[in-house]
Amino acid sequence: MDLSTFHPVFLILALLKAGEAHVEPPTNVTFHCHNVHNVLKWSYNQLLPGMRFRVDIQSTNGLNGHPNEVWVEPPAPLQADVSFLSDPSNDYFLTVTAVIGQNESDSAPEDGITFTYFKDSPVKNKCSVDFPSVNVTTKQDDTILLRFTHPWLVYYKSHSLDTKSRKKKHFESEQQLPMFSYDVVFLQEMGRHHRMNCLDSVCEEVLSVNASQKKHCLKVKGEVNKILVKAAEFCTTPLDEGPSYLIYVSIAVALSVLCAVAVIFMLYRKKTTPSTPLPSTMTFTNKLKQWTFGVVQDTVSLPQVEPTTPTLLLLPEEIDPTTIVTPSMEPEVRLPIGLPTENEGVSDDVEVGNDEGPGYMAGRGLEEEEELCSRDFPSGYEKRPVLVELAPDELAEGYRG
Repeated sequence: MDLSTFHPVFLILALLKAGEAHVEPPTNVTFHCHNVHNVLKWSYNQLLPGMRFRVDIQSTNGLNGHPNEVWVEPPAPLQADVSFLSDPSNDYFLTVTAVIGQNESDSAPEDGITFTYFKDSPVKNKCSVDFPSVNVTTKQDDTILLRFTHPWLVYYKSHSLDTKSRKKKHFESEQQLPMFSYDVVFLQEMGRHHRMNCLDSVCEEVLSVNASQKKHCLKVKGEVNKILVKAAEFCTTPLDEGPSYLIYVSIAVALSVLCAVAVIFMLYRKKTTPSTPLPSTMTFTNKLKQWTFGVVQDTVSLPQVEPTTPTLLLLPEEIDPTTIVTPSMEPEVRLPIGLPTENEGVSDDVEVGNDEGPGYMAGRGLEEEEELCSRDFPSGYEKRPVLVELAPDELAEGYRG
């Protein structure tokens, strides 16, 4: 058999062997970088068993200890996070390759992907960061206060660079922050702008504004350590000084005046009031009460009983001089005895009262009248004879209840 007849068969086998060694490269390779978050993504038409993808990394100034390749194995998403590549002093070059065993595809894309965070680099992809959130406070004196966190603390706090990179930037310590320079442009004031610098963890700046404007619109942008901080715009309105503000001021002033008056009054009382009380002997009020009212006596309450019969009196001739009683100084309650006044003297003729009212009788026949009164007209008095001195050499006998 002529071996030349097998030549086409060997040719077909050789072509099949060459097809098995060929691996298709990834497609739709894209790269996204912003705010120190870098992601490389791609796609593949037909994933084969055992296929892996390798991301190759190159840089202009070395990787400073970072790996030069990253592996991705399906079923993981076809993407690689390379956020550690954020040194603004470096330009980076990326490619992705499909690998099956010992066979590899061509690198994709063919010219690779270059990027950097250095704002003045000539590479195609320049990464940047957003301006941090700004807190704007309108003040009373036609000014506004800008306050925000230093961008380096916002984006690079968790992405610290290696020691060599920090030495290149001449950082004296890990806590030292790079200079952040930024511009503030007033959009409604003919492009008026201000250039400021910040080395503190919290940047603050007071700017004057036009009080005639209803609102103030500003545009801010800057750079930190050769990294572009993208511009941001915001607007604010002037402070509204309504009546409520004046009310608060008035209340505060009134309270201050009241407090001052209270303090002055207390100081005056303290100066004019003696620290120790005066002795009782020096108190004029107590002595006046003693001179006027004398010694305070206990109050005696006695029932008053109206007599129902006339009270008989003794004549002066029948008075026993031995029974004279000197009036006591103590006050006592006396019932009416029906005696005549001092000027009129004692009359011998006394009218006898009738049944309709009390009256007086002459001092004759006292024993008979006493029996008659005690028998016909009961009385509530207890007859206790008492001699009372009405005038000099004039005594009268009465009865005490």
